Amino acid sequence: MKKLALLLVMVCLSMPAYAQKDTVHVQGLYESGFVYGTLNTAIEEAIAAGTINNTVFKLKPYEQYVLSRSIYLDHGQNLEIVAPKPLRAGDADPETVQNSAPPQILWTEEGIDRQYMIQSYGDITMKNIWVRFTDTQGGKMTASIVFENQNAENKPETGIFDGCIFDYFQIGAEAAGAITVKSTQFNGTFTNCYFRNGNDPHFQYYGRAVSFPYQSSGWHYEHLLFENCTFTNLSRIVMQEGNEYGSNVQINHCTMVNSIEWPWQSAGWLETASITNSIFVNPAMMGYRAVDVCDAGQTYRDFQDGKCNSPGGGLINGITAVDSMGFEVPFTDYDRKLFIGNLAYLYQDWMLDWYTNCGWCQERIRSRESDLLRNPPPMLGQNEIDFIDSTDADGNKVFQKLNVDWATIYDEDPDFIVPPTNVDTLKLFIEYKWSTHADIDWSYKPAAGFNQQWPLPENLAYNHAAYQTAAIGGFPLGDLNWYPDQLEAWETQRDEQWAVINNWLETGTPDGTSVRPGRSRSNLISGFSLSCSPNPFNPTTQIHYKIPRAGEVTLKVYNYFGQEVATLVESVQQAGQHQVTFDGTGLASGTYFYRLESGDVSLTEKFTFMK
Repeated sequence: MKKLALLLVMVCLSMPAYAQKDTVHVQGLYESGFVYGTLNTAIEEAIAAGTINNTVFKLKPYEQYVLSRSIYLDHGQNLEIVAPKPLRAGDADPETVQNSAPPQILWTEEGIDRQYMIQSYGDITMKNIWVRFTDTQGGKMTASIVFENQNAENKPETGIFDGCIFDYFQIGAEAAGAITVKSTQFNGTFTNCYFRNGNDPHFQYYGRAVSFPYQSSGWHYEHLLFENCTFTNLSRIVMQEGNEYGSNVQINHCTMVNSIEWPWQSAGWLETASITNSIFVNPAMMGYRAVDVCDAGQTYRDFQDGKCNSPGGGLINGITAVDSMGFEVPFTDYDRKLFIGNLAYLYQDWMLDWYTNCGWCQERIRSRESDLLRNPPPMLGQNEIDFIDSTDADGNKVFQKLNVDWATIYDEDPDFIVPPTNVDTLKLFIEYKWSTHADIDWSYKPAAGFNQQWPLPENLAYNHAAYQTAAIGGFPLGDLNWYPDQLEAWETQRDEQWAVINNWLETGTPDGTSVRPGRSRSNLISGFSLSCSPNPFNPTTQIHYKIPRAGEVTLKVYNYFGQEVATLVESVQQAGQHQVTFDGTGLASGTYFYRLESGDVSLTEKFTFMK
């Protein structure tokens, strides 16, 4: 159970190691009398004294820490910066809440090299810190927190960020992300973080939360976890470039609003990945054109009739077979694991309208150039679905551990309380990128970051009642920091939720039932079969199964959490074809699993009950 081990490591890494360290209280801009570089100086003094790895730098709420130079960490040097957890609206009077705002780290306005905010050949831990990628005057900087490859025994680089805000970032260092990775073994954990206004005013493909540098090769995400995080107004959450891939990349309970291109680009070069319990609103807004998917001789009518090629997906753009990646990876297609489930993926009405009603769009229609119009991509393209659902000549699933639980994929607008969208400027930016490539800053209320306003003006809790119990375990979809009264309860059952996700990844089912260890599915199913019709069903379906020899047979039905809901067969049966009716009357709509066991064979399939 590789993932379970990963989670245990992450839990250990996330524990407050600074309890055994010395704490240095660093004065901010206002407390020091407007002195720049106080954080630089404190860190450099600890490095000079040889105590950097045994020091926690504690910053003061509602302060600013202006960097007068880059922070540099050499091989084996680790940095830990923390601040108290900020209050939420309603915890106290507004002034007290404002005074608890996370401290900001930002740049001097002086004309110095500001490419790297932090350049690290070691590990970084940050908690409750607001990183604003601007200078003191509010100007965006091309800057990053960069993890470079350590050379001591090929030691991995680790970044642990909890409760942090990454605000107003654009092109990262070396054309990468707010977090730039130049490491062969990067371990990144982002919990309760907010990547806000990560948009470049010029290039739609910049403004990434985590990314390798442009046109680089050889770097690698060993583990990358985003949990209870929010991403608004950016290009992408994760990007892999060139000859690079991710071993374990997981997005759980996250909210993303307004992504110019795919939230996860080059995800097709994945080894293990899961995207669960999350909300994606207006993803991949750049869209695709009919001219990009239709063959020579096909018309726009063919496109409208669905006769052209399928576009790539808007969530994951392409899944590449291992032998077509163009570089070596230490796994085969049969080793790969993917689970997508319990999430909303949708475009809001105003965005759907803009695909045909923008000024440039109307001109294309009048000019009979509708094949140049952009269109919203589906969550997954047909090629990606075909890869995930590949079957052999006997109709058996080829890649047992690649799964999408379509019964838990939703497409209705969550109806956010205060959406983080400047609709007018965002519309213009999108139209410019479709047409003239002119520039405009489409950020949502950047002055709130400049003024260190707390809480921030947006509120991504939502009115959609069904979404508030649609995550695994009955919790709200998306970042639970917008539901603080639910967050503590979620924490107590986090391991149970991850057990379901891990079961999907390890066995292709939520309850962990699969072919027994040590025997391949292809060998075991010889002479066995299991299927049902109809599927989906309401309220009954016929389950058909075949056993090649007489013996004890059990056939049971389980719900999404692995709880038994019905025993259909439990007896000795003769070899041959058998059939039994399952009646879902009295059950809730959703995905269920039926499992056949006979001798040392266990086969599990899923079906959907839809009232």
